[in-house]
Amino acid sequence: MNGEQLETKEKILNATIDIVGMKGEATIREITEKAGVNVASINYYFGNKNNLLKEVENYYAEKLLKSGYDILLDTTLTPQNRLFKWALNLIEYMYKYPALISIIVKLTHDDKSYNPVIIKKIYFNDEVQRIVENIIKDITKIEDSRILNFKYLQLFSGILGTVINHVVVSIYGDEKNILDLGDPEELRQYLVLLIESILR
Repeated sequence: MNGEQLETKEKILNATIDIVGMKGEATIREITEKAGVNVASINYYFGNKNNLLKEVENYYAEKLLKSGYDILLDTTLTPQNRLFKWALNLIEYMYKYPALISIIVKLTHDDKSYNPVIIKKIYFNDEVQRIVENIIKDITKIEDSRILNFKYLQLFSGILGTVINHVVVSIYGDEKNILDLGDPEELRQYLVLLIESILR
């Protein structure tokens, strides 16, 4: 694929995530108008809309995975700061692209055998888990692999909880009764507390 074709494909992917993020759904016409391409481009690059949604999920999961690796392997950061920035990156990414959740729900609803790429690349990623557990081990000096597994699960659950909270607050929330983790300072304090509790 040449540079122009890659650019066209990226325009389609970006237009799709933007529209789905705003509306929860997207028509082919809306996507092509926003991307500034013709309808035939969808068929040429993706075959059909379902394949396009799968490609969108894969594309954004890959971007999230790469940005996470960059943080976890950044030796200019302290180990604790790597955990903090990695967690913050995951949360901010999901806040920025809430459409990923809608796309996953649609794809799995339409095809019961579909396994979301983002789950495989982010949650069930043995290498990411190993890196995070090694950082926790270096800080806490814990050797028990079972305890390290638990701590990884606690950290990941704490990250995922903020995304669920964000979705619930945005749809049903009474801001007087629910903590708003969309506020950057509240989110920072939450993550500091979460990571400190895991590193005990």
